[in-house]
Amino acid sequence: MLTMLAVILPASAQTLSNQSLSGKYFFRHVSLGLDASGNLTDPRSLLGTMTFDGNGGYTYIGQQVVGAAAATSQTNSGKYSVDPAGFVSLDSPLRSGTKINARFGPSMVVGSTTESSDNTYDLFAAIQAPTGSVAGTLPGPYWAVSLELPGGAITNARSTQFNLGSTVQGQFSTVNVNGHAANLSSGLPTTQQVSNATYTMGPDGTGSFSFGAASNAQLLSGSRTIYVSADGNIVLGGNTAAGSHDFLFAVKSLSGATNTTWNADYFGAGLRVDPNDPGQPVALGYAAAASARGLGNLTWTKRFKQVGAGAYDFTGTNRYSLTADGSGTADLSSVALGAGGKAFNGVVLNSSDPGFEIFFGVQMASLSGSGVFLNPQRVLNGASYAPAGNPIAPGEFIALFGTGMASGAKVAAPPYPPTLNSVTVLVNGKQAPLYYVSATQINALVPYSTQGPTATVVVQSGSASSNTVTVPVAVTAPGVFALDQSGTGAGAVLHANYSVVNAANPAVPGETVLVYLTGMGAVTPAVADGAVPGASNINATPLSVYVADVSVTPSYAGLAPGYPGLYQLNVAIPTAISVTGPVPLAINTPNAFHDQVSVTVQ
Repeated sequence: MLTMLAVILPASAQTLSNQSLSGKYFFRHVSLGLDASGNLTDPRSLLGTMTFDGNGGYTYIGQQVVGAAAATSQTNSGKYSVDPAGFVSLDSPLRSGTKINARFGPSMVVGSTTESSDNTYDLFAAIQAPTGSVAGTLPGPYWAVSLELPGGAITNARSTQFNLGSTVQGQFSTVNVNGHAANLSSGLPTTQQVSNATYTMGPDGTGSFSFGAASNAQLLSGSRTIYVSADGNIVLGGNTAAGSHDFLFAVKSLSGATNTTWNADYFGAGLRVDPNDPGQPVALGYAAAASARGLGNLTWTKRFKQVGAGAYDFTGTNRYSLTADGSGTADLSSVALGAGGKAFNGVVLNSSDPGFEIFFGVQMASLSGSGVFLNPQRVLNGASYAPAGNPIAPGEFIALFGTGMASGAKVAAPPYPPTLNSVTVLVNGKQAPLYYVSATQINALVPYSTQGPTATVVVQSGSASSNTVTVPVAVTAPGVFALDQSGTGAGAVLHANYSVVNAANPAVPGETVLVYLTGMGAVTPAVADGAVPGASNINATPLSVYVADVSVTPSYAGLAPGYPGLYQLNVAIPTAISVTGPVPLAINTPNAFHDQVSVTVQ
C-alpha cells in the first residue's frame, strides 16, 4: 500500500499576500438567515463594487436588499488577509462580526461564511473589474447558472443553467433555460425558452440583462444588474428589486473542449437550499477547492456549514463529461468549463436530487519559490490527494510538493526516521517521521501531538529551510488509498486472504473486506510517532462506512499492524445492496465525510 504514496502531481509557480489582492472588484453577496426551526427569516443581498487597498483593508459601495424591502444604498469598509496559498479571511459585508472563508484566484475571490456560529448560510464572489474603458458589447457567448429566492422565500426557490449569446448588439439569441423551481412541475427539472431577451453594456464593465417581466411561472425572468470581469471570462450579477435574493454567475464558452481540457486546480464556493426534501438540511454553504486532471474526475475538498451540523469537511469525486462548447454534466449537476479553463460553474439539476444548488470556481494562482520551496497549495492527504483546504490529522500520511527539497530520492523502512537524506520536516516545530523524500515530493507522518485549528509545516534540507506553510488541522481527515495511486477510482481493498478486490476478483455480499486508508487520527493504545504499531483502535467515534450508500460499522477500525500511518477498516459488504460492479465506498467520522473511491461487488 505504501508504494501508492509516491505519486507525482504536476509541478506548480511566487506566493501570495495581502498585496496580491488590490484594486477594484465587482461583487455579489447573498446571505440567508434562518430561525431555530429552519425557516428563512432574514435574507440579505448586496451587489456593488469593492476596492482592496493591498494592505488588508477594503471599502465598498453597493445596493443592499434585506427581507422583502426595497434596495438601499450602502457604503462601508472591512478587513481582509491573504495567506501564501490564497486562502482569504474577509470581514463579511452583510453580517457584522463574521468572516467569510474566502479564496483568491488571479481574477476572482470566492467564499462562504463557514466558521460562524450563527444560523446563516451564504455565497460570495468578487471579480476583478476592468481598469480602463471597455467595448460596450458583451464578449460572450457564455454559460450561466442562477439561484433565486423570489420574495426571499425558500418555497419559491429556483435554479437554472442557460446560454447567453448575441449576434445583434443589445439583443440575445433565444435563451434556452434548463432548471427547476419549487412551484413548477413539482420541483422536477424542466426546460423553457426566453425570447427577446436584451442587454446593455457600459464602458466600465457594468450593464444589465432583461429576461422579460418578472414571473413566478418562469424559470428565468426579470432584470439583473451585471458585471463583466477584466478578462471578459466571467459575468457576475443579481437582481436588486424589492425582496430579490439571487445569484447569477456565467463563464465564457469554450470551443473544441473535451474531457482532457479540464486540467487544473480551482478555488470555489457554493450555496444550496432544500425546500422540498424534509430529510435534508434546509440550507448549506461551502468554501471549496477542486482538482481536475483531464481524466473525467473532478475531485473536491469542501468546508461545509449546514443547518443542524455546523462546519465539517467533505472530500469527494464527481464523474464529468464535457461537450465541445465546455458544457456538460458532473454526476447530478450540469456544469460548464469556461474559456481557457480559467473558471467553471455548475447547478444541481437532476430528478434524483430535489435541492437547489449552484457552485463555481476559479483557477488557483500558480506558485513558486527559490531554494527549498514548499508549495503552500500542495500539502495534501497522502492517499486521497484531495485539493488544498483539506485538513491534516494526527498520524496521517501527508504528501508535500515543492522544489529543491532534497538532493535525491530515498525511501525509509519502518520505523520511520525523523531525518532522511539530510531532510527534516517540522510540523508545529516537531520532527515528522519520514517515509520518502525527493527534490519535488516528501511523504511524512503528522506527529500524533499535532492539534488545531492550524499547524505550520517547514522543510529543512541540510542547512536550508523552506518557507512556512500553514494548514488546517482536524481530529480526522480520512483518505482511502486508490489502486491506481490517483486518489480516485478503485480503492485499496483486500479480501481476507489479502488478494486485491477488483473486477476480476470482486467482493460478495456478506464478505468482510479490508480497507486501507490514512488520516484517522489518534489511536488507543497510543503509538510513538513513526513506530511499528500493533493492533490499535481509532479513537474517533462514531465511525461509519458506506458501501453503495448502505451504512456499515467496521468490526475493526485501527492501525494496520506493522505499518506506521496506515489504518485498516474491516468492513462487511452489506447483504442488502442489489447493485453489482464498482459501488461507492465512503467514510464518515464525527468531523468529516470522504467519498472518492469504489469497491467492486458481484
